[in-house]
Amino acid sequence: MRIGCCTSMRRRRSSTKASRKTTMGGAAELEDEWIPSETMSGAGWKARGDRKPKDKRVPFNRPTPYQIYEALPFVRRYFMYWMKHTFDKEKLFINTFQPLKHKPYYGVPCGGIGCGAIGRDFRGGFCKFSLRPGLVEHKVDVVAADQFILSVRENDRCIYQKVLSAADVQRPSGQLSTWDFKFPKKNVHYRGLFPRSWTTFRVPELELTVVIRQVSPVLPHNYEDTTYPVCLFLIDVENGGSASREYEISVAFTFRNGTGNRRWEREAECSGVKFETEEEGLKPTTTAQEKISGVSLYHTISSMPCTYGLATTHREHTTTTVCERFDPSRNGAALWNHLKQTGDVPSCEEECLINAREMAVAVCNRFTLPPNSTKTHDYALSWDMPKVHFGSVARSYHRRYTRFFEASEAGSAADSLCVRALRLKDKWESEIEAWQSPILNHKKLPDWYKSAIFNELYFITDGGTVWFEFDENWAEHETHLSHYTKDKMKEIGRFGYLESWEYRMVNTYDVHFYASFALAELWPELEITIQSEFTDQVYHSIEKPTRFHMEGDWANVKTASRVPHDLGNPADEPWIATNAYVMHDTGKWKDLNMKYVLTSWRDYVVLSNEHEDFLFHTWPAVRMIMLEALENWDQDGDGMIENFGKADQTYDAWQMEGVSAYCGSLWLASLRVAIEMAGLMKDDETQQLFRNTLEKAKKVFIDTLWTGTYFRFCERSRSRETVMADQLCGYWFLQSVSPELADELLPNHMVRSALDTIYRLNVCKFGNGRMGAVNGMKPSGVVDREYIQADEMWTGVTYAVASLLIQQGEVEKAFHTASGSYLTCFEETGLQYQTPEALYESKFYRAIGYMRPLSIWAMQWSLKKHCGMNTSEEKLPNLVKNEKVVPESEAAIQVQKQRILGDTSEDGSSLGYVSDYHDERSIPKIATLR
Repeated sequence: MRIGCCTSMRRRRSSTKASRKTTMGGAAELEDEWIPSETMSGAGWKARGDRKPKDKRVPFNRPTPYQIYEALPFVRRYFMYWMKHTFDKEKLFINTFQPLKHKPYYGVPCGGIGCGAIGRDFRGGFCKFSLRPGLVEHKVDVVAADQFILSVRENDRCIYQKVLSAADVQRPSGQLSTWDFKFPKKNVHYRGLFPRSWTTFRVPELELTVVIRQVSPVLPHNYEDTTYPVCLFLIDVENGGSASREYEISVAFTFRNGTGNRRWEREAECSGVKFETEEEGLKPTTTAQEKISGVSLYHTISSMPCTYGLATTHREHTTTTVCERFDPSRNGAALWNHLKQTGDVPSCEEECLINAREMAVAVCNRFTLPPNSTKTHDYALSWDMPKVHFGSVARSYHRRYTRFFEASEAGSAADSLCVRALRLKDKWESEIEAWQSPILNHKKLPDWYKSAIFNELYFITDGGTVWFEFDENWAEHETHLSHYTKDKMKEIGRFGYLESWEYRMVNTYDVHFYASFALAELWPELEITIQSEFTDQVYHSIEKPTRFHMEGDWANVKTASRVPHDLGNPADEPWIATNAYVMHDTGKWKDLNMKYVLTSWRDYVVLSNEHEDFLFHTWPAVRMIMLEALENWDQDGDGMIENFGKADQTYDAWQMEGVSAYCGSLWLASLRVAIEMAGLMKDDETQQLFRNTLEKAKKVFIDTLWTGTYFRFCERSRSRETVMADQLCGYWFLQSVSPELADELLPNHMVRSALDTIYRLNVCKFGNGRMGAVNGMKPSGVVDREYIQADEMWTGVTYAVASLLIQQGEVEKAFHTASGSYLTCFEETGLQYQTPEALYESKFYRAIGYMRPLSIWAMQWSLKKHCGMNTSEEKLPNLVKNEKVVPESEAAIQVQKQRILGDTSEDGSSLGYVSDYHDERSIPKIATLR
């Protein structure tokens, strides 16, 4: 408990009494000019409860007539596949005809990593559960019964009671009809900085302020607490009254069974059981061991047992009550009225059966709050779903956190999870602050970056992520697993995350290549385990012929000597049924194998503590696939691989033919890495072969693609002369790890010229220079619209381009480039905490909730490695200078100000933008477009 002066919130007043204004109808309305506290003004994404996107967008649905004509054979084939799953679209690895629409109200999600996640609405609601492994229930809106409730009593009479949420709640007629869901949106303020958030609810008529601080245990280099399915809510209630009004405050926390999905609401009988923990018998921790009370709610989700836990810590001079059941499908009067009359939740609702199919539980704290004081109470939410299965139910998996809880096998660890979270809250917050402070306190970094670098990590929790305990029985179906990989899994577990909420494939490798920098920087043991597993997959084959939707050709699902595209669809059976992506035959893709080679080198050089063991594990696969590429993909024997005129790489709708900049740069970098690895393995013959090949390939690459200012897209295609943002992909990745090796690939003046061209055209000529780097731009400064994807800005690729700019010393250009991606998604379009794969210049986006934007951690990687960030040798320019380079017109300056600082006009305020808490120094330096 904390009682003290009202320093946490500040208000501007013209007198000791809150001023009032008279509305047109003559009624007095409180006029309250609220200034955010230091906590709410810190770095992060901010919004007011009535915020609406300035730029309204929808999923892409407008291909050109020629693109439609080209796609007709694909549409016919895919339509037949789509119709087979008419009544269960979750089975589709991609639902092309019904893309997910974004919801502009998402905030920081709840939970650790790989344990399932629960989403939050920045206005206060709980939504978007992803407790079934690999499946994100994005279509589920805010759950009405999952709420915090504020009740205020004065002189033994309730003077105020409302749900602490301004989210729009859809309820069947009569459901919770007695509850007051009308908290004013304008009185809700939000700040998100993953894995924490702060939601402020203001009650100006009573001069009360409630701040709910949400904390999830996402902790770098922590492989235990980070796995916990739990979230803390630390609630400060402040009585800022200047008059001597003392209140009796109650804060209740309610939660129901299920996920808001009607399929699980009445799936099985539920039961609620109270628990209470005294000091004795608990493990010693860093915090005082106060008494904890709570309740466990037993139910099932998709036939998998699940237990929710709600708990709170007892505090001095506080009355704590627990409700072990009430009916969330009725009007809710029993709990609501009891809370209103007594300030406590009832022990149970008598009309709710002990084995009801719909059930909710609650915990509540009641305490007095003198004027000019603040008190804090802690709450925990856990979800214990220890044993899960994927769609085909071929086998079961134990979540990783079960390793640390003895009761988890019986499905009764929800109470222990809550208790442990409440005991460890100070430790967790201390670790989060120690991790984030070097970036947040860095005076040269702009506020948008301080928000982006952490908030883009939402996907590591909310990306359909799974983290399982190793099971010896896996070998029955996965005979290809090596002893090395199994030993790694025994130590760390098995990890997977989706390509996207709607592209349901686990560990999509061509995308993970970019995103892996987040894991490599923060949880390197997970990255090593993933790479070890993909090494085993290289030798594996699935002799099952299938017809691929895009080209219509037939081939085996998985070919030996090829890196798989993905490890399976969670609606089927990942790790058993790999390569769920049957749009193309990815055995022909040129980038997957090269990305494996480069990632193996990075993980060996930078991450592996057992260098030789990892090298021995990966080198045979590297050698095999490089020799295979020479034999099968170098069609004319000149040392350079060629693309075959199809979309045979991660840009799977953008056709390359002959030598291409994207695949060619990956090939050059892979050859250089293979030379180094062969030398370490004393394989002199292979080393010499690759050395000779590299010399020939470099000449072909330059002679064929160099234009004098950039490397053209490819040798032959409609996009031949296009400037591709990702043309130096292989060079970027290798320079991230081994700059001295990258320097041998291409002349530095060519690299710098190509980067300058990308910045000048793909960045500054796209979206008025404020939307990141478009994939393809013609030398004339016109966006390439020859193919789908050419005219898209890929958020993750933009961050990768920014990382390369940092490596080349163009730090200001890098931050300008990256700011366009982040600010467009988070500040303009309502795509926060659901960053899509792609944005178009206007109107559209594609594939929300995408993996690749985790590549922003490649920027942080480059700042540390190439700029010496936070060291005595730091070479970082001041990125928050007050100077502004004049764009094309003075009007453009004002547009840029409003874009980054927030529209402070009356209209902008009505939209609920609170970004005007930033100062002008956060405006990135925009180059003049000439």
